[in-house]
Amino acid sequence: MSTTLRSLWARSSRQAAGVISQELQSLLTILGLSLAFGAYFVLRYGGHWGEVDSVAFAGMIARLPEDGHIIYAGAYPHGYAYSVWAITLSYFTGLPVGELLRWYTPIIGNLFLGLFAFANFRRWLGSDRLGLMAASVLFLVPELVFTVSRGNHEKLTVTLTLLALLSLLRSFMEVQGRNWARFAAWLSVYYLLAFVLVSLNIFFGSSFIVVSTLAAILAWGLIRITPRRMKNFRNPIERLTLRVAASWLLVLLVMWYIYPLGGQNLSVLKTALAKLGVLALSLEPQSNPYTTGRTDWSSVAAYRTISSFRWVLLVGSLISWLALIVPTFRNLDRSTLPKVFLLALYGAAGLQMALAIPVDLIGLEEGANLQVRVYTYFVLFAAPLFALGLQRVLQRWPLLRAPVIIGITFFAACSLLKATLDPTVSNRWIFYHPAEVEAIQSWAIRHANESLWVGPDTRLSDGYLMEHSLGLPNYNSLDMGAPSPQTYHALNSPIKQANDKAWGYTGSPLLLEQRVYDNGIAQIYHRTPRTPLQK
Repeated sequence: MSTTLRSLWARSSRQAAGVISQELQSLLTILGLSLAFGAYFVLRYGGHWGEVDSVAFAGMIARLPEDGHIIYAGAYPHGYAYSVWAITLSYFTGLPVGELLRWYTPIIGNLFLGLFAFANFRRWLGSDRLGLMAASVLFLVPELVFTVSRGNHEKLTVTLTLLALLSLLRSFMEVQGRNWARFAAWLSVYYLLAFVLVSLNIFFGSSFIVVSTLAAILAWGLIRITPRRMKNFRNPIERLTLRVAASWLLVLLVMWYIYPLGGQNLSVLKTALAKLGVLALSLEPQSNPYTTGRTDWSSVAAYRTISSFRWVLLVGSLISWLALIVPTFRNLDRSTLPKVFLLALYGAAGLQMALAIPVDLIGLEEGANLQVRVYTYFVLFAAPLFALGLQRVLQRWPLLRAPVIIGITFFAACSLLKATLDPTVSNRWIFYHPAEVEAIQSWAIRHANESLWVGPDTRLSDGYLMEHSLGLPNYNSLDMGAPSPQTYHALNSPIKQANDKAWGYTGSPLLLEQRVYDNGIAQIYHRTPRTPLQK
């Protein structure tokens, strides 16, 4: 008897160890992948990078301690939590805000993405292997990698949305198991995450709430059409509706009481509704942001190549959704809650992305290219369905395993190229040489009241302000685009010349004038006075 018990114990121990090792192996794999992508984003340019949104947030974060309140001159109008989080990290680490955003938060954002996605997807899909596959798919989406790497709030709004998804699922599962203590814990986690998400950004932080709302509306429509088929899901849908209603109360609490500055989102909504009415009557788009970005890339072919996975993911997840939605609906009695919820949330997220397109066409300044921004949240629902479909394909045709691995490697390389705006494929470079920033700083100290022309785009302005955390670009001091007649100084460097060539810019006649500064890499030229009144 004792021998039998020992053998059973040994067998169960080996099985438990196998499960733990598989889970640990998957966790270490996704953490390694996340760290690799985050480190590449930082090290590709040696930490010397900057872009418009990161510059804006660096300035808003740096100004927060000066006032000591979350509402201050120049505060972010759509939320306060990201500025509070970043300045807290700056205090604890002793790092300047610009250095923190350039070197460390890209790695944090990618680690959060991989870790939270794995924790979420393994529960929704019921498998560590599928969870790892779905979490890895996220890194093939360059728009998502760029979003969580740059210096704005979306590294938190996107990744915490994954945790909100997880807490939503776990709270419903605990109700089914009548584990009321765990249900209360997960419900508290959900509302805490909803509050933080809205505090980060009232609009994009509410994206998950919008998706849940659309899913609830569609579910109630199905209940009305087929009440018998949906009878087993009536209680979960009622709980989801209550959850959604309470979440919207949190949105109002933040927008009207905690952070009244966010109330201007209502005026943006009113403007959007008015312009949508005009669009519906005239059928004439007032803007088309989907064509303006073509000049940002070295060629249309390069852009389509590095962006091709978006269509693979969209088509693949849609096919998987269509293949699952009909049999699931026909056999609702035998369908699991995670499966039904995932299909419903995917459909709602797709509808949200479709609704963003007319907003883009009305030329709303606050919502320019909204569909691209919403797409990064849609990916969170598409990745698990894509992983499910890919697993079925590989199970049916094992010989496709090698081509799939080659394809994933190719898309991973494309993701890194696009996410970092690599100069081999992009004209809108985000990197700079420290000597270029040194030249601007030397000029700013000696010529504080004069303008310096830094090129046809914002590359050097962004880099300078990221280095010094000075806030939003001062276009009166750093002249961009075509040189102004009132600008008497111009900066030049080999990197700037190469970027000018990429943009097709022929150069400025200022660069043929007097050279007044040279640090070996960057030079500053001064226009030669031609009249007694010129400087």
